[in-house]
Amino acid sequence: MLPLQAYVDQGNEIDRLETELGRLEDVNADLAAEVNRLRTDDGIREAARDELGYVADGETRQTVLAAGDLPVDLPDGWPYGPLGDIIEIRSIDP
Repeated sequence: MLPLQAYVDQGNEIDRLETELGRLEDVNADLAAEVNRLRTDDGIREAARDELGYVADGETRQTVLAAGDLPVDLPDGWPYGPLGDIIEIRSIDP
C-alpha cells in the first residue's frame, strides 16, 4: 500500500470512529438522564408501574390488550383483491 493511500485510509477510519464515538456519547448521555430520572420519587413510581404493575391507593388498574393480526387469507374479487394487495405491501419488511 502506498503511503498516501494509507494516510487517506487512516483519515477515513478516524472520521468513522469519531462519528461512532459521538453516537455512543449520545447514548451514554441518554442513559445517564434515565438513571437520574429513576433516582427521583416520580421515576421510581413510574418504573414500578411499568415494570411491576404497581397501583397506588385509590387507583384502578385497567389492562388493554393489543389488537390481533389481520387475516391475510381474503377471498378473491372486489373489494378483497385491492385490500389484499395493500396488506401484502404493508407487510413487506423495509
